[in-house]
Amino acid sequence: MGVQQQSELPSQTSAKYFSLREDVSTESLSDIDSQTDINNTGNSGKDYSSPPRLSLWGWYTPSQYRGNSSGVTMKNLSASEDSISLSSLDHQQQPMLMVDHSSNSDNEDGATAKDFKIDIHLKGEDEDDGSGDTRVKYNTRNSGTLRNSSNKTQTTVLNNSTTSSNNINNNNDKEINITTLGGSTNSTTKFLYSSVDQSNGSTIRYPYSPSYSDATFSILSGVVILFSIIYSLLVGPIQIMFAFLVSILVFISYICASFAANNRIYLYSITALAVGLGLTIPSFFAATGAVVLGTGRDKSTWDVELFKSDQVLMGWMWPKGQMAIFVDESTIIGPDSFIGKLSTEILQLSYISYYIWGYFMEIYILYNLWRCHLSKDPQQQKMMPIWDQRLKMFICSWISTYFIVFSINLIFPAVSPRVYIGKTLNLYNNTLEGFGFAGFVRSRIDNAAKGSFGSFPSGHIATSFAIGLSSYKILPAYGFVSTIAAILIAIATMYLRYHYFVDFLAALPVTIFCLLYGGFYTPSDFKNVFVNCFYSIKSIFQNILSKFNNK
Repeated sequence: MGVQQQSELPSQTSAKYFSLREDVSTESLSDIDSQTDINNTGNSGKDYSSPPRLSLWGWYTPSQYRGNSSGVTMKNLSASEDSISLSSLDHQQQPMLMVDHSSNSDNEDGATAKDFKIDIHLKGEDEDDGSGDTRVKYNTRNSGTLRNSSNKTQTTVLNNSTTSSNNINNNNDKEINITTLGGSTNSTTKFLYSSVDQSNGSTIRYPYSPSYSDATFSILSGVVILFSIIYSLLVGPIQIMFAFLVSILVFISYICASFAANNRIYLYSITALAVGLGLTIPSFFAATGAVVLGTGRDKSTWDVELFKSDQVLMGWMWPKGQMAIFVDESTIIGPDSFIGKLSTEILQLSYISYYIWGYFMEIYILYNLWRCHLSKDPQQQKMMPIWDQRLKMFICSWISTYFIVFSINLIFPAVSPRVYIGKTLNLYNNTLEGFGFAGFVRSRIDNAAKGSFGSFPSGHIATSFAIGLSSYKILPAYGFVSTIAAILIAIATMYLRYHYFVDFLAALPVTIFCLLYGGFYTPSDFKNVFVNCFYSIKSIFQNILSKFNNK
């Protein structure tokens, strides 16, 4: 028979995790989040708050994602077992993956955790299906006690905030079910990967397990190395020396992170790996151009086809389907008008901001990851796996866009409207100088872009939206601002003659795929967006038709 346990549910103003620890020994434990063990065994002073061990190999379940109870070793969690959907819940009602450590080892990385599953649903009656399962319920409105209908296990939650119960449910009657399958001695357990992070006023959900994030992150690292090998075979490593050196950095840091003996070595390695993956942007951009030139692909560019596609798609709106030609011929917003100069300056600044949004978010995540590691607060230390997962998911969403774009650039090289329409066809009558700064920036971009064939699809558009939408899941304010910047960048690419309209269209599926790959979004998320847009447009047309019919 289980023994009554006590656990602590911190107040919602500072709560970062929900913890449950189960022990079948005869001694009762006090608060499981306390720094010391004050049970009757006399092991006073034992630390139960050892920081979780970080890992890069999610398919080999790290110690913090498995545990044992009463000497019974728990099986590792599979990718299908350790995730759960909470799409019907308010963010404020979602608990977070909790790692509770109770190892006898003094090593900071030797901690283990009791596995559990938490379900939250509308209030219902306690049920016992006769399967021998132990179902424990926590009613967030009526009580602070976890109740067990079968009387096999009873756990009490101590609430150290007089208002936290109201904060949890926001006057909605919800229940948290903590289920242990297979009786009191044989438990098959699951993890919930959802997070309520109120340290920065944001709420973030994780629909995928660390195993998924580690797998996609490892695949991305392998793709970088594979690209370097293929490029070296095509044109030689000397021609792509920068990209070749970056790939070596990625390889070495990945190996070090995979076999790191402790968290400190892992964090040094994962930081170097994150920096290396960030450097793939300028290095492989230049390398892709070198490969196009080295393989003779520059003699068969696709600018003619892209230009004709623009004429078919947007010829009804803009001259020859080009926004830039429309602006160039306009007397109101033309390059020589005040509005035109101001627009050029704003859009040129937006365009070059593309280079900073991803790096700033990467630095922000790394800062928080190291801050949690260096903190002496056990609650902060337990946030390390969450920030580690955020880093991997963000990098996958961000960097993967480039390598998809680089792959398409090799197949469909194009030099952009700035070169083809402006210099080959000579259809632009004015230069875009703005008030001076924009002209200075454009001249630098023109020099840097020599030998570039990356017009189709637009890497600027694909990457900017991937950064903005994935950042929104980590830091909503930053994500909102960077998404607005992405919209301006999309306009700037066509206004400033850098991309065709079809480049924009081709970038959208790349963004969607990479967001799905990174793990912040699911197919149902995008389906809901399209369905809502459809019904919104339908409602607008119905309202318009009803007004005409009433007349």
